[in-house]
Amino acid sequence: MTRLAAILLIFITLMAKATSAQNYPTGYFSAPLDTPLILAGTFGEIRPDHFHSGIDLGTGEQEGLPVMASADGYISRIKISADGFGKALYITHPNGYVSVYGHLQKFTAPVNELVRNTQYSEKKFEIELFPKSKDFRVKKGEVIAYSGNTGGTSGPHLHFEIRDELTEEPINPLLFGLKVHDNIPPMIKNVRVFPVREAGILARTDSAITYEMQEMNGYFSLNTPDYIQAHGIIGVGFEAIDKQDLSNSDLGIYSAEMYVDNTIMYSWKQDRFNFKDTRMVNAHTDYLSRIRDQKIIERCFRLPGNFLPIYGDTSQSGYMNFIDDDSHDIKIVVKDFNGNQTVFNFLILSYSTLSAEPYQKIPDGSLLVTNEKGIAVHKANLELIIPTGAVYEDIYYNDTEAKNSSYLSSVFMIGDRNDAVDVPISVGIKPSTLIPDSLKSKALIVSIGDYGKISPEGGEWKGEFLTAKPKHFGSFAMLLDTVPPTVIKEYVPADLNTSRGGIVQVRISDDLSGIKSYSGTLDGKWHLFEYDPKSSILSADLSFLPMNTEHPIEVTVTDARGNTTKWVSKFWY
Repeated sequence: MTRLAAILLIFITLMAKATSAQNYPTGYFSAPLDTPLILAGTFGEIRPDHFHSGIDLGTGEQEGLPVMASADGYISRIKISADGFGKALYITHPNGYVSVYGHLQKFTAPVNELVRNTQYSEKKFEIELFPKSKDFRVKKGEVIAYSGNTGGTSGPHLHFEIRDELTEEPINPLLFGLKVHDNIPPMIKNVRVFPVREAGILARTDSAITYEMQEMNGYFSLNTPDYIQAHGIIGVGFEAIDKQDLSNSDLGIYSAEMYVDNTIMYSWKQDRFNFKDTRMVNAHTDYLSRIRDQKIIERCFRLPGNFLPIYGDTSQSGYMNFIDDDSHDIKIVVKDFNGNQTVFNFLILSYSTLSAEPYQKIPDGSLLVTNEKGIAVHKANLELIIPTGAVYEDIYYNDTEAKNSSYLSSVFMIGDRNDAVDVPISVGIKPSTLIPDSLKSKALIVSIGDYGKISPEGGEWKGEFLTAKPKHFGSFAMLLDTVPPTVIKEYVPADLNTSRGGIVQVRISDDLSGIKSYSGTLDGKWHLFEYDPKSSILSADLSFLPMNTEHPIEVTVTDARGNTTKWVSKFWY
């Protein structure tokens, strides 16, 4: 079977997983803030390696706004984490849904008391609790917490979700009747055309090309001096943003449709998804454009390894097979949740003479990896496994080894960093120099990015090889981490140049393997220190300490390779 026939067979037989029509209860849930709903992030919005699982509600760049229960229920989960949702509450409702409130500043007094008692009992900041249904019952509109900036945020806001209690799938909260004032249609910024490798030609090449949108006298067109010319199997994608009244944020769109010669070929909308599939955002979008060009190109065609359920109930895969000599009208329709839409039409001219153009040469020695079949590579200094299901489309794998005295091993270029990976690959590297047994626990695999930036990948010894499981291709090598973390005083109440109130703050950092754990004592007893990775600061509340006396403080920080720093000081409070 030819490659072209195989591709056609795959996509003829691949049926899109239809999302069953479902009526969600409108009017049951109310807004969690007593302010106009100004979106700072939309449901299903494209984020690095994941879809956004809720809506972000603006709080005017301030903290401390009352957060209210969106419906009757009980607090079923309380989670405190340094990253992610930070301080978060989950409320289970009797109608089969769970609402989620993230990045909170603090909870109400009864919940705060339980959290604090648990933190002191377990002697750790990050905890997760599952109260019983009778412990914290709440009424619709009751204040349950206050908005904040905890966890993985770029500014104060409230993250709000509604999940299916049974499947735990997040659902677009706007489907439940929450109203957002929005009269602004989305804007298409770029269109990208993809010839399928070894099956399509675009402008005499089988490489994808991005065309920038340009406006002249209110008319939009693609920034190209000629019509787009193609032959064979072609896909299309686009970059679009949405705006909302009163919001300055660039938002994600809700839905898209693509028509070819007035026939719908592809559609999707962001109603719900499953967390296990969220990394497939890298199949829904063009990974290369995000990594290399910082553009979010959403595909109007489905890769073989893309099993997201957000696509329309159609057998169409979105690929176009242009084998004639004709012009084809392409229409892209993008919408926000309120129905504001932008329609853009452009032509692709199909020329059969382009079939004579050569495809890119397959690199010598490369191995074909597909979504249905991975590979294993065994070399003198490298052990590699790319498991089945790791890649979304066919790729040609290759690796190189380069000696480098800056590392304890050669530097291995593994695959193409512009190819996305859905599940971890296994990278085992053999050191090029003898590492004493006493130092083997300090060794780790690192990835080497642009401008030599080092990122830790960890690793465990398996015989002579140190093996890590990164979720990306790229350059990898081995280093030793024998340097303990750094702890520096940020603020104590006796500081005369600032006044932050009754708190103590220290700044912690690690230059290689990363912070693994931290703890602190005041007056010789364990004391709660809250960690904010965004600022690298540990903060301790002093309101429970006796005043007008000197207090000894001790902070212990350990990195991922077991190196520990113990910082000891005193302050007057």
